[in-house]
Amino acid sequence: MMHMITQPSNNLKPSQPAVQPDDDGWITVSRRRRPKAEEKRRGSRIACEVTINNLPNSILVHILSFLPTTQAAQTCVLSRRWRYLWAYIPTLIIDEFSHNEAYKMNKFLQLCRSLYLRNVSLKLGQSADYQSCFKWLEFAMRHKDVEELSLEVTASRWSHGNLHYSLPRNIFSRSRFLRVLVLYGCELRDIGTVDLRNARKLCFENINVVGNSLNGLLASCTRVEILQLKDSDSVTDLSANLPELKTLILTRCDELRSAKLTVPKLKVVKLYAFNSRLESFLLSDMVDLMEAQIDLSGEDYQGCPDLLQYVGQAKQLIIECCSLKKMFNTSAIADYSAIKVIRFELKTWNYKSNLLLIPALLKIFPNLEEFKLHQHGCRSRRNWFSGEEVEEPSTETNYGDSLSVDCSLQFLKKISYFNYNNEKLEVQLVKLLVKNAIVLENISFLNCFGDFVEYLELIEILKTCKASPKAEIVFEDDEFWYPDAKDFRVAIS
Repeated sequence: MMHMITQPSNNLKPSQPAVQPDDDGWITVSRRRRPKAEEKRRGSRIACEVTINNLPNSILVHILSFLPTTQAAQTCVLSRRWRYLWAYIPTLIIDEFSHNEAYKMNKFLQLCRSLYLRNVSLKLGQSADYQSCFKWLEFAMRHKDVEELSLEVTASRWSHGNLHYSLPRNIFSRSRFLRVLVLYGCELRDIGTVDLRNARKLCFENINVVGNSLNGLLASCTRVEILQLKDSDSVTDLSANLPELKTLILTRCDELRSAKLTVPKLKVVKLYAFNSRLESFLLSDMVDLMEAQIDLSGEDYQGCPDLLQYVGQAKQLIIECCSLKKMFNTSAIADYSAIKVIRFELKTWNYKSNLLLIPALLKIFPNLEEFKLHQHGCRSRRNWFSGEEVEEPSTETNYGDSLSVDCSLQFLKKISYFNYNNEKLEVQLVKLLVKNAIVLENISFLNCFGDFVEYLELIEILKTCKASPKAEIVFEDDEFWYPDAKDFRVAIS
């Protein structure tokens, strides 16, 4: 603290505070200190600047690797230290590659001082120079030990084009370090030699496959764990030996006719928007399958019995379809004893025929522990938008005897019902399930429709049924119940 010594003054203004002199008649005046809040802000700003400047180059390069390459290169103007720091980043990320950027990419490869490129992500637009792009992409694959490659080819950023550009021959001949490969809008024609011995994840979307190029590529992927194929109508045959595969996802492969895969470690298989026109479907040597999900949106269920025969080994089975009767062939010999959890996603307005078939279907799952039923678009009593009463077209008139069949549910512990309408047929189905589930612990109704009084009557009906002593009924709906009781639980017995 600095002090300034002055002579006593008698010209002090009345508005100024009185200053008492010391014993010698001198007055000590101190310099005004900076407010603490201002000093705190100034100190934190200086500390932040000092901290980022004191970071080692390795950490700064790691931070820059999360930015697109063009933005990372712009940091060269910050200071002399940052001038060539961007050249050491192990990533190459181009959101929109155009013809005008070919010179920049050539310059980047010349100045790139990183020994390897961990991630290469390219989005090529309609105006891209594909010839130059594939040349330096091939250079990067051969000399920079790329670990993750994502190549997206689109006609433009706002429209989905059907253009496919063939990948260069032997582009994967020296890609032994590649672990993740993502291709969109590309064409596999003559890929030549392939070395993907360390690949763990393969994602192909909207690709055009010529000949047997895809199976040839999969033949070298002996360690792949995730395989995803989406919107690829040109794929008609899928055959490979994948000893380490754990997840298989096929989405909208409309022209797929044959699938023969050897997958001893497969745990999850998902078939979305499947047309089920398979002539041959074989997943062999499966012993650890945990989840199988099938979404059949088409009307052709020709291959369903064979399809369910192989995915029926899963612990959890999810079926999305319009007609359970067409999908399941109960007369066919199939073993579903491994299934513990099953979920039916019914995508139809005429749901009564499906509900009538459920008791018979549950008999083929002897070890079932959890049953989930979800009805999509089944607001039979109220319109989805207006809430008005509507009539459901149905030819079923007498269905009381159809639900009188006893089904053994000795291991069933939990039931979940989504979009419950409290129709007469639904009440009888729930009553039958509760009656036969001798170890039932919980039955939940989610997204219910109807009046409060009707569900009180349902509770009384379920109480009269023979059920497990530990069973309870749960209604979960924010709009149906009064505001202070969103979750309503009642013991059945």
